[in-house]
Amino acid sequence: MARVVRADIHSITWSDHADISLQLAVPQSSGPWKWKLNASLLRDPDVIAQTRVALDQYFTENASEEMSPATVWAAHKAVIRGHFIKIATFRKKQKLSLALDLQAQLHRLEQQHKADPTPSGLVALNEVRRALKQLFLDDVAKSLTWSRRTFYEQSNKLDSLLARSLRPRGTYKSISSVRAGNGRVVTSPDAIAQVFTEFYDRLYNHSRAQGEGAGSATGVIDDFLNSTPLTALTQAQSDTLGEPIAMPEVSRALAGLNGMKAPGPDGFHGGYYKTFKKILLPHLTNLFNALRGETRLHPDMTLADIALLPKEGRDASRPENYRPISLLNFDIKLLAKILADRLNPMLTSLIHPDQVGFIPGRQLYENTRRGADLVWWAGSTRTPSLLLSLDAEKAFDRVTWPFLFRLLVRLGLPDNFINVIKALYENPRAQIKLQGASRSPFTISNGTRQGCPLSPILFVLALEPLLTRIRQSPHIQGVPLGNHRFTVSAYADDILLSLTDPLRSMRHLHDLLTHYGSLSGFKVNLTKSQAMPLHMSPEMVADMASSFRIPIVRTSLKYLGVSLTSDPTRLFSANIPPVIRQIKKDLEDWTEKPISWIGRIHSVKMNILPRLLFLFQALPVAVTRRDLAGIQSAIDAFVWQNKRRRVARKILYRPKTRGGLGLPNLYMYYCAAQLAQVVAWHAPAADRRWVTLETALTSPDRPHMALWLPRPSRPLPRTVCPAIANSLRIFDLACSKFSLATTPSPMTPLFRNPAFPPGMNLPDFKTLEASGLRRFGDILTGGKKVTFADLSARASLRPFDYFRFMQLRHYIDTEALVPIANTPLNWFEKLCSAASVPRGLISTIYYALCSGSKEWGELAYCARWEADLQESLTGDEWEEIWEATAKSSICVTHQEQSFKMLFRWYTTPVLLCRMGRTTSDLCWRNCGLQGTFIHLWWDCPRVKEYWGKVGRLLTSIFHRPVHVDPWDFLLSRPKTGFTNPEQSLLRCVLLAARRALASQWLSDVLPTMRLVKAKVSDVRLMEELTAIVRQTIPKFEKTWHLWEDYLGVTS
Repeated sequence: MARVVRADIHSITWSDHADISLQLAVPQSSGPWKWKLNASLLRDPDVIAQTRVALDQYFTENASEEMSPATVWAAHKAVIRGHFIKIATFRKKQKLSLALDLQAQLHRLEQQHKADPTPSGLVALNEVRRALKQLFLDDVAKSLTWSRRTFYEQSNKLDSLLARSLRPRGTYKSISSVRAGNGRVVTSPDAIAQVFTEFYDRLYNHSRAQGEGAGSATGVIDDFLNSTPLTALTQAQSDTLGEPIAMPEVSRALAGLNGMKAPGPDGFHGGYYKTFKKILLPHLTNLFNALRGETRLHPDMTLADIALLPKEGRDASRPENYRPISLLNFDIKLLAKILADRLNPMLTSLIHPDQVGFIPGRQLYENTRRGADLVWWAGSTRTPSLLLSLDAEKAFDRVTWPFLFRLLVRLGLPDNFINVIKALYENPRAQIKLQGASRSPFTISNGTRQGCPLSPILFVLALEPLLTRIRQSPHIQGVPLGNHRFTVSAYADDILLSLTDPLRSMRHLHDLLTHYGSLSGFKVNLTKSQAMPLHMSPEMVADMASSFRIPIVRTSLKYLGVSLTSDPTRLFSANIPPVIRQIKKDLEDWTEKPISWIGRIHSVKMNILPRLLFLFQALPVAVTRRDLAGIQSAIDAFVWQNKRRRVARKILYRPKTRGGLGLPNLYMYYCAAQLAQVVAWHAPAADRRWVTLETALTSPDRPHMALWLPRPSRPLPRTVCPAIANSLRIFDLACSKFSLATTPSPMTPLFRNPAFPPGMNLPDFKTLEASGLRRFGDILTGGKKVTFADLSARASLRPFDYFRFMQLRHYIDTEALVPIANTPLNWFEKLCSAASVPRGLISTIYYALCSGSKEWGELAYCARWEADLQESLTGDEWEEIWEATAKSSICVTHQEQSFKMLFRWYTTPVLLCRMGRTTSDLCWRNCGLQGTFIHLWWDCPRVKEYWGKVGRLLTSIFHRPVHVDPWDFLLSRPKTGFTNPEQSLLRCVLLAARRALASQWLSDVLPTMRLVKAKVSDVRLMEELTAIVRQTIPKFEKTWHLWEDYLGVTS
């Protein structure tokens, strides 16, 4: 009771009871108010128009050559912030004033009615109550409509709404207490925020004394970098990087950023920039280009909020057990995105292939496969080796800026590009975002900015000198294979070292890490790192553990989310069964969730498939159909909620573009993931270290050459490396089932081919091979046989090579290889012969395997539709129907009706009678005829009348006769002569008509046209709201203007 300030009984408004209010004095205040742009304002055309005028006026009056672009830009935020606050405040006051007036009237009328209860007084009293209730309900209705729009578009879709519904309910609440550095537990919001502020102030300023101007530190850094053999940009690359920023570049970067993520301290999210980009982009471009010189950003622009998330399973009272999430201002992220997009294409020339993190075209599995290969190598050669996983302490947060900027100069980045990066790092500040606490900004002097698109790139660049030193050090011994040494693998700061001569290597590694850390801020926590000895004596292991205090693991080492086992035969059992068990548990937990059957398919694609696909890529192990049968059955049961299957399994797994539903076939995805690595074998070995390693293991044969030879003709493998053997096994299996290669194939190698004995000695033909003569397909150029002169123009050939060329020509003529060379490459051969590995490779292969699968056979429902409608369709016509079904609505719930119709889902009197559920198989609509599927949907006289009304409705909408055709009306086959927007509207109306009929499926009453129109109008409202959110109003108007015209005529 001590917290009670006052209690009141108010007027009766919503019901026949008066509301009661209780005001309490809460000890924890809500903290200072922080403005954030209300997204709903950007959905109001009047607000948008007013804001455009305000922006035009501001920039016209203030943007000039005399005024700094940074000042103009920073000030514009203050002006427009005030503009939005004024609009919101005016609306709020206007509504509050009306509410207060109505409440005052209500109170006065209540008093009068109590004193003199007359009928006229009661009418007036109820009228005011209704007006007050309507005022409150308007906001509720608006909120409910927008909420319904969200569910209309996102429910059961591959989107965040479905992802959140699958996620376990979080137990995290606000931070109520934390332990300070002196051990004292603090509980007030301001004190908690101060503890976190002090913690992150120390973390982000550990190198404050080492400023850019410290000449001695800069000299030491330069000495270190100059003595490290780093690759620098070419002059052409440097010139490209230093070009002025163009407005289309800013526009592309803006389109690539999520506009509705939480804003930074300035309160402006990406929706503001996208809504007013025509006005804002010229001034942003001007500002960004000014930063290439001496201009610096306003301090408020580089301020960031830090939100805190607790690390799972850690003590939540300690500040180090929280994960900081930095919320940067959107304009800063936009600038960083532009810089990252420019630098990205050049990373492959700056960063060695040992580093695969955040480098375009490189993937995580390259390091895990390579690690498994090296474990097998150590076991097969019995070489004492050590696999060492380094734990970097707060790696991104500790990078020192003097080291980073001197490195950028050493790598050849142009000064104007570095100036822009420096502008992002010019005295940036951060503040802890904690509910109820005031914010105290602190300066940051080290680390890459969290949440910044450029940060990962800067970090991998900063780490490259260390990795280069490790590779080049003669004292740190890696695995020697052929002319190569494999010492380090890295995915950003996840570093795995493969060391031979472990004790000596560790001593020198320790010294190098200490020296590099003193310059760059990089710090390795050896006590949290892990070392897995391979065939090392117990004495060596004990010596290493005592010398370096590093934890020793005997059976498996965790790296990049997988367990690398010391015994290669345990790689499968240590990784895949535990994940499958967890997935089965998750599926059981999700079974009763309110998710539709297509939503369940999407759940598998979004949550289950990525977990397994990660393992299929990362682990070079043999997986059979039997291994995945249990989890595949569990997925089937989840989709149907442990009930009777309504769609045949073959249709369920068939791709949507081939008439199915696209439920992932796990074994097919496994094959696709493994075949994607077969394709990667064909990329230049220098670009992929695991390819270099496996080529060295099979030398003088090469996997990407040998696999194209017929199996009986392949040279005996010189290695039984499980990864290589498994890839060859999958390739051979897929060749027999899916015709991956033509027989014989133009990809067949000319050398190391037993059919050409001289070519078995590869060194004799090395020069010819270097000239581009490698496979059967290479013997032709321009449709003619390649000549020695052609090859001489490509490479420096020796006189001796002419003899070898003539040997090869004799083999070509004797074996009649020209027709084989002329054979067109099939889809898989084209992937393998491409100059680079394409994006989406696994999806491309999976779709090809599924589309060409002999397992699918004919679609029974297609045959039944053709029999019912007494017309056969071509394959192209069925593909049009499948595409129209998948595009029938952006709402998955509505889309499901189209799939149900396609798959003939609905129960009929004939089916119920056959199942023994009923005794009559006659139509429910009392027409006296047999109730088959096609009868209920089309042939019933009463239904024909219904579809006739729908046809007349469409004729009125489109102002031309619309033929009533069952293929069009039931299956949405595109009508000829209709534009794309017209096809979209036609699909919407016909889908609404089918949904209306399905809603009264078991009834003898047919839906009215009023119901159909109501459903269409509801869809139109949801589509309009979605178009406002997605900023696609012009497209919406093209589709729906005919419906608007129709309503205008008939209203």
